[in-house]
Amino acid sequence: MAASLKERLEKEIKVYSEENNLTLQTMDFLYAGPHMRARHSLILVFTEAGMFTFVFKLSDAEMHFLDAKTIQQISLAKKKLVYQLHIRAVTEDGEIEEGKYLVSKRVFGRKWHKETLQKLINKNIQLLSAE
Repeated sequence: MAASLKERLEKEIKVYSEENNLTLQTMDFLYAGPHMRARHSLILVFTEAGMFTFVFKLSDAEMHFLDAKTIQQISLAKKKLVYQLHIRAVTEDGEIEEGKYLVSKRVFGRKWHKETLQKLINKNIQLLSAE
């Protein structure tokens, strides 16, 4: 049986974490996107070490890592049909960088999305408690 998308991404994160001496105990997955039509084009993974972002290009996923030490703020605002996730971090050059993402309230067939969204609403994400 083929591995699920979540299982494949978990494996990629574990390999990256081992290669970079990161200790991870939790991984909370969430679909997001830059605008309404593409709000399922990214998967954000919150861990106590930082945030992983997977950008999908054709059948491949490109991974990016944002260290928890650089993240200044994570906030979630309720909109009419979606939530808006706002993340602020400091770049290597010491400049402030901000990302705004739209997050669906539900994603059919992805229980983990709803669970992570509820954790964000309740501010119960390990990355938030590591700040």
